[in-house]
Amino acid sequence: MEFHKVCELKDMIDYKKDGVFVEKLLENGDFKAMLLAIKKDQVLNEHISEVDAFIYVIEGEIEFTIKLEETKTVDISKGEFFAFFAKERHFLTAKKDSKALVVRI
Repeated sequence: MEFHKVCELKDMIDYKKDGVFVEKLLENGDFKAMLLAIKKDQVLNEHISEVDAFIYVIEGEIEFTIKLEETKTVDISKGEFFAFFAKERHFLTAKKDSKALVVRI
């Protein structure tokens, strides 16, 4: 990431042929901002975040599944974001080729 430069987030990360590509933008203590590029039907495996976080979809559409007392699935489209608490198990599936900003706060 370059400072003092205007950039479009969608242009800062490209898709990989196989797998999910994650690019770290910033990190400072618990705060971490990452870009994610995921091709249609690819899955980011189940995991947890140690801190509260949110995902903002830059382009495409992502199905976000979070395991609470009951499993909850939401579709997040371009321009939308979804926040979740630390230690909540979750995974995501790309419904379209998608790019997203993930921020751990």
